[in-house]
Amino acid sequence: MEFLWDKGSGTVKEVRTYLGENRFAHTTVMTVMDRLYKKGILRRKKEGKGYRYCPVMSREEFEREMAKRVVSDIIKSSPSGVAAFEGVVEELSEEEIEKLREILNRKVKDENK
Repeated sequence: MEFLWDKGSGTVKEVRTYLGENRFAHTTVMTVMDRLYKKGILRRKKEGKGYRYCPVMSREEFEREMAKRVVSDIIKSSPSGVAAFEGVVEELSEEEIEKLREILNRKVKDENK
């Protein structure tokens, strides 16, 4: 994903070169990119015998979406729900806690409109 976000698009060969050709087989990179396409994370356009892949969302949008999915999965699968995040909150700095407060306050204001 880093390569695709930086370059805007890429083929399996280009991504494999970026990763180091000896690290992963062509079919491994192709399989991962195909799965990301099927999950809607990448789009692709036919190019020669293969495809050129492009990210569907920015790095920031992707990180936000993945965080939402993780939080949702934890809350749904944990008997203690939100309490499961206590350990995460304990690791936050004062600055991060203040930012979290601002986000929560904004959320509450939006819901009360």
